[in-house]
Amino acid sequence: MFAPKCGGCNKAIVNNVITALKRQWHVECFVCYECKNRFGAGTYYEHEGKPYCELHYHQHRGSLCAACNKPISGRVITAMRNKFHPEHFVCAFCITPLSKGTFKEHESKPYCHTCYQKLFGVANRV
Repeated sequence: MFAPKCGGCNKAIVNNVITALKRQWHVECFVCYECKNRFGAGTYYEHEGKPYCELHYHQHRGSLCAACNKPISGRVITAMRNKFHPEHFVCAFCITPLSKGTFKEHESKPYCHTCYQKLFGVANRV
């Protein structure tokens, strides 16, 4: 009799099995490909055929917030070659939300127009 091979360790499975990602796994081998932690509440994410926890899935997909380093699901603001939760894209000086889409950038930090003018004295510099 032939036992199925584990998708994680490639050894025979003779006891409990998890079927996911078109393969079978030992319970202890079905873990996040990156951090090796087990999946809470049975939730895992697939990326390029490998299982990931939510954090590492979003890290590989480039969908972590640049401000809080947590996964973004739902609305996203893309600015300064980064992604942000809308509530985390704020002026670096006064912390006012910049969700309207207009801001000034200085040394890789976003500023509202008012703070940019106060701090750097140039209102229309790109």
